[in-house]
Amino acid sequence: MIRNASITAVLLLAACGQQNDAVPAPTNEAAKPAAAPVEVPSLEGNWAVSRIGGVADAAPLGMTAAIDKDSITLSTGCFRRAWTYTQNRNVVAFTAAPAGSSNCGGSSPGASAETAYAALSEANIAIFSRDGKEASLSGTGGTLTLERR
Repeated sequence: MIRNASITAVLLLAACGQQNDAVPAPTNEAAKPAAAPVEVPSLEGNWAVSRIGGVADAAPLGMTAAIDKDSITLSTGCFRRAWTYTQNRNVVAFTAAPAGSSNCGGSSPGASAETAYAALSEANIAIFSRDGKEASLSGTGGTLTLERR
């Protein structure tokens, strides 16, 4: 009888040891799908230049940007300058057209317009507001902020 009790005790201890090494039961949690990438707005459309280098007062009065699928034209008064561009999500690249146009009779577009042209020429990233109505184009030349019209 003592022998049977000893064997039973050994078997119970062995069973307890096996429970600690047991594989955990699978959970009922379904595998979560990967989040869909956030859609980045297109630059295409008509924009007003609202800030140059983060300064609202630096934007020439009435400076606009007309953007189609592969080109952008900045206009202020009688001055126009164009670029071709590519956009891949938030990554942008601009290439200046050979020359701008002017019907201003020899006057210059002004320092703030030249700053805007330089900022756009060097921009390599586009950051959009949540609603896509504002875009900041940034790079080594500075920042140009646009508001959708």
